[in-house]
Amino acid sequence: MKEFSVYDATRACDGIYNGGEAVKGQMVKGVVIDNRKVEDGFLFVPIKGERFDGHDFIGAAYEAGAVCCLSEKKLETQKPYILVKDSLQAYQDIAEFYKGLFGVKMIGITGSVGKTTTKEMVASVLEQQFCVLKTEGNLNNQTGVPQNLLRLLPEHEVAVIEMGTNHFGEIRSLSKMARPDFCFLTNIGQAHIEHLGSREGILKAKSEMLEYMREDGRVFVNGDDEYLWTLKETRSDVTTFGIGTQNDIYTTDIREMGLEGSDFTAHFDGKEMAIHVPSPGRHMIYNALAAIAAGLALCMEPEKIARGIAGYTPISGRMCIEKANGLTVLNDVYNANPGSMKAAIDVLSYAKGRKVCVLGDMFELGDKAEEYHRQVGSYAAKKGIDEILCVGELAKGIYDGASERCGNASYFKTQNELLEKIEGHIHSGDTVLVKASRGMKLEKTVEYLLH
Repeated sequence: MKEFSVYDATRACDGIYNGGEAVKGQMVKGVVIDNRKVEDGFLFVPIKGERFDGHDFIGAAYEAGAVCCLSEKKLETQKPYILVKDSLQAYQDIAEFYKGLFGVKMIGITGSVGKTTTKEMVASVLEQQFCVLKTEGNLNNQTGVPQNLLRLLPEHEVAVIEMGTNHFGEIRSLSKMARPDFCFLTNIGQAHIEHLGSREGILKAKSEMLEYMREDGRVFVNGDDEYLWTLKETRSDVTTFGIGTQNDIYTTDIREMGLEGSDFTAHFDGKEMAIHVPSPGRHMIYNALAAIAAGLALCMEPEKIARGIAGYTPISGRMCIEKANGLTVLNDVYNANPGSMKAAIDVLSYAKGRKVCVLGDMFELGDKAEEYHRQVGSYAAKKGIDEILCVGELAKGIYDGASERCGNASYFKTQNELLEKIEGHIHSGDTVLVKASRGMKLEKTVEYLLH
């Protein structure tokens, strides 16, 4: 981390410093919100969560070597601290200040589906030419984005920052910190519709990123998405990518090769290049197109862009293909919504031999949750999946939808019930998709199948 002073931190978060004057000039060597990660010279920021209050660990942070702590209340201590109105806001303000110390090109990525995969593929391309900082995992929320910005180092040339939301105003605060040069919007689906009301509301929330884009910045959107296409119609700084030839960057000659991925020809500015995507699914073509757009925006040679896409590797839980015990497991347990569920079922349908899916609850879908679950079950049956195993209270809708289309479906209220009987439904040689919202913790099922 590039060091800055306690005084700098105080000014950045508009706080009130309490303590000896000598400490104000001391350098901060790191900023953390987890007291267990405090080291000598670190600044500790106590965040109030649903199940804990970081203020309870301020004493432990000092014992671990914190040079200073933030606090929303006056402390009975001789140790130096910065009094602030809101610790979370102060954390974000410090991250915004810290980001301003660097001249790094900033790429922001948001959307309903595929943010993390798009982020990984964009980074895979840009790493062919630049020193890249990318969001760790999917730390894309109000604490995750500042955590990633505070990882910037002088050697970084580009940062790829994922931004997630389930309420209005959240993307706005994330964008204010990051100040993106390029804004990428992947799609507008039903994820978080419970809080955002409609797809129009989701578009409005995602578009908050554009409010803090740099004046000379540019917007890149999936032009095959009818909601995102409206940005093309209303703004002059939008570049579209997609399969349709109406886009600025588009594809021809798509050749899907099952679980081995796909090949296609990308067209842009009157030029073309051959692309191999090593991960299966038509949705991965859109991720590759976003990565092409990012590479072109940073003036990369087509050969480097193609090499970066071909070198992409999925992270665990994001359509990661794993093999053991005679099974091929499509590990896609990290998150789920109706769009990503159907895309994953499409991938499963490419497999040879017997196909089984384990589908669990999808959360934050609002009043239409039952209908969306039924649609997923019906879709799985329509795609000819041999066995559809449904787990979770909401997944009863998946079971009902599959059964209505004469699909071979079974229902289990809990994951434990599923695991007790799963061996009777899965056989050597099967390809098994496992997918649900993160809260279902179906990685336990993946582990059982593999180990």
